[in-house]
Amino acid sequence: MAERTSYRWIWIDPIIITFTGLMSCLSVIMSLFDGSGVKQHWCARTWARFILWISRARVTTVGVEHIPLNRPCVFASNHQSFFDIWTLLAHLPVQFRFAAKESLFRVPFLGWHLRRSGNIPVHRGEPRKALRSIRDGARRIAGGVSVLVFPEGQRNPEGVILPFKKGVLLIAIYAQAPVVPIAIAGSRFLLPKASMRIQPGDIHMTVLPPIETTGLTTRDAEELAERVRAAMLSVYTQPGPAPHDA
Repeated sequence: MAERTSYRWIWIDPIIITFTGLMSCLSVIMSLFDGSGVKQHWCARTWARFILWISRARVTTVGVEHIPLNRPCVFASNHQSFFDIWTLLAHLPVQFRFAAKESLFRVPFLGWHLRRSGNIPVHRGEPRKALRSIRDGARRIAGGVSVLVFPEGQRNPEGVILPFKKGVLLIAIYAQAPVVPIAIAGSRFLLPKASMRIQPGDIHMTVLPPIETTGLTTRDAEELAERVRAAMLSVYTQPGPAPHDA
């Protein structure tokens, strides 16, 4: 079985790399004519759906009906693997922008494209820059586009939901926008943090009802973070790894 799995990746890896390059080029070209990020998000969604399909990732979604379609929100998801990003891009039915760690925006060319696509750098340890990021995210929401955050602040391959950093949820408070918690399970088995080898498997994504922030102030950020995390934990279960089939 292991030999068949290895043989499969001899031809799948080059396909993934080639398709990623093609969609990246298309997204960059589109960004030259569209600074809103709408077309770039379409490219990212198409790319993510392809990755999930060719990787044989079986995604089950629950609660997608909780997503507000008539107003923007802040999506808050746990983070175990790159497959979280592909799952969210492929299965959330609305446009959104990522609030991502600032170091990604310092990578040559990638950082320029992330900014051009409307994504938001998250600064840690620098209060003025952090406040600028929060206000930038709130402006995205005021402009009608949702923002997605990973409040754990890092990928956690251990299968538990870490305590949240309250800073990124200030975006929701500044914008007075609802927070939609999302719990993802199983993704860590498809692409472990220390590995570059993708395995087939099951991913479960649960979308929970929005948590309103109307009337909240910055003093309520810690309580909001606890409520969002508690909502995720109420539905979160970690399945075991799927058999490594061909």
